Amino acid sequence: MHYARHVTRPRSWYRLFSHLADAPRRRRIADQLVQQKAQRSGQHYNTAPRVAAIVQFFNKKANISMLWRGLKAAEFDEIIVMDDGSVDGASAEWQSLLTAPNHFLFRSNDLFEIITYDRAIRHSPAEIVCLLQDDDKLPADGKWVKRALELFDTYPDLMILGGFHAVEVLPRSEGDIAEKMEWEIEGDIEFVRNLFVHRTSRFPRKDPSPGLPDFYYAMSAVRAPVFIRRQAYLDIGGFDLSFAPFLCDDMDNGIRAWQAGYKVGVYDVDFQRDIGLGGMRAFNNKRMEVQVRKNWEKLYRKHFDIIKSGELTAMVEQANAELRATKNAK
Repeated sequence: MHYARHVTRPRSWYRLFSHLADAPRRRRIADQLVQQKAQRSGQHYNTAPRVAAIVQFFNKKANISMLWRGLKAAEFDEIIVMDDGSVDGASAEWQSLLTAPNHFLFRSNDLFEIITYDRAIRHSPAEIVCLLQDDDKLPADGKWVKRALELFDTYPDLMILGGFHAVEVLPRSEGDIAEKMEWEIEGDIEFVRNLFVHRTSRFPRKDPSPGLPDFYYAMSAVRAPVFIRRQAYLDIGGFDLSFAPFLCDDMDNGIRAWQAGYKVGVYDVDFQRDIGLGGMRAFNNKRMEVQVRKNWEKLYRKHFDIIKSGELTAMVEQANAELRATKNAK
């Protein structure tokens, strides 16, 4: 009686024909799953990765092979790619590469880097995360990552470690910002009058002098690369999303780290940036001036006292004096 009821129902016949028609597709999927399982043979999900790479990506498909070579050479325990709305076919290519248990591909819709980095950092269980960009050329081996981890082990109060520019935010002049901003440079100091003043420094690409230190403390470190001690960073609040979509968050992160009793440093690494055309500079350059005006003003309002007093600069100088004394004593 039960089967006879189904024979007389059109819906039952429809389900049967649909099941038969869909059989080839199910077989293809089953074969693909078997193939993927074979590829992952011996691989297991790492519940406690030491270091994770987080790559901010937007419409730079031509850079994927370069990025992938560097990521593999670095031997990260976890790789997270944040594809922020690419339309150039990049997502499919990343999907074909990110096949290991600790590989993740997140798709978002033009949220920019502060929000996507924040989400990725909160997703990863890694002790240390490394923030990267889609136009970075990573070194050909993993020594730069190993050295970064050594520094975190040596200096337990180190929260942020950069491999590009160190930035010291200085007191600015008071007054109205000109309608047309004029970017001025005097030595290692860059400024827009009445908006911001900062000093930048970095290691030379090739330093002929042997025995020089490869690490020093700084007020803030500008990515990429930027390594972060993840849980300590989350404990101080993570990214301030009011700086979204981009700009000045690096300086805000550094200042808050020092205020919380942690330190920020930069180290010497042969790291190339700005490879290939695309990304924010190509597609959103009209937003740059708006963000420069908005976020530098926000940064100075938020940290006015500690910048104007010179207290933070003194903290960094004291930390470097202690670092030099320790090195000289060895």
